[in-house]
Amino acid sequence: MRHEVARKLALSYELAPKARLLKPQRHEVPCSNLRGRSPSPLPIYYIYPTMFESIILGLLQGLAEFLPISSSGHLVLGHELLGMNEAGMFFDIMLHAGTLLSIFVVFHKKITDIIVGCLRRDKNQLREAGYIILASIPTALIGLGFKDALEGLFENPRAVCVAELFTGLLLFTSQWGPTGAKHPDNEGVKMNWWRALVTGIVQGIACIPGISRSGSTISAMMFMGVNRKYAGEFSFLMSIPAVGGAALLDVIKWAKCQSAEKVAQMALENPEKAAQCADAGNFTPELLVGMLVSFIFGIIALKWLMTFLQKGKFQHFAWYVWAVGILGLIFI
Repeated sequence: MRHEVARKLALSYELAPKARLLKPQRHEVPCSNLRGRSPSPLPIYYIYPTMFESIILGLLQGLAEFLPISSSGHLVLGHELLGMNEAGMFFDIMLHAGTLLSIFVVFHKKITDIIVGCLRRDKNQLREAGYIILASIPTALIGLGFKDALEGLFENPRAVCVAELFTGLLLFTSQWGPTGAKHPDNEGVKMNWWRALVTGIVQGIACIPGISRSGSTISAMMFMGVNRKYAGEFSFLMSIPAVGGAALLDVIKWAKCQSAEKVAQMALENPEKAAQCADAGNFTPELLVGMLVSFIFGIIALKWLMTFLQKGKFQHFAWYVWAVGILGLIFI
């Protein structure tokens, strides 16, 4: 019987990439075959978007990642509208990786200066790198510590809409911050260790889908009196460890789940662990196209936002996210 369960699980795993959508399959594993564990249904499913859906989701990710309107929230709502609400996080994380590359393109000079400066032990660049690392620590602790709860929110579109309304409130009130739109002549203060730490905590909270990472962190820095232009640059530079780390963890998970034999063995030894491979996803042409689209539009959105930020029009995005949140609560 053990071999039969393993064969069924391995077969469903091997066939998954050949279908755009393989509905969840549940394999009942008898207690006697799990060394005293109770029967555990193992959902094995993969959802692969069509090329059109990948382009749309890549477009949403590319524009929403850097505009302060929450890319994760738009992806959740996009999945809902496209009928892909069962999809795991792998597809979304890889789209985030696509936009991550656009940061290296737009801020290549700044990133190069920091790397070269650190190698030459330049105090200013070492301090800048230290602030980015410091801000990344609370983000990682929050993201990993509340991982299960955060992933559950990706399946709740109405909660995302409420979070969008909160994002709108942050954006709208940011204009009254010391370096907000109401104080155009204030050059602001420099970043320091406690401001970097607070910004990192805010970025961790922004793991909640619907709360804009860029919107919340830039708003927080303007509330703390940080220069607007610097706030925009720092917000995107500090996203590199956060988004890059999440993408790396998902790639590692994907690699571990690529062997049918290993997944089948996990099903016999640890059903809960094997079930995690259900949303491990796969690299498909559609996914790669989605990543390319998110990369291109990420560059466009990034340059657009920096212009809006310097012109003091950051708070105008509040009206859009409020509209998204309200319409979502009405129609979803």
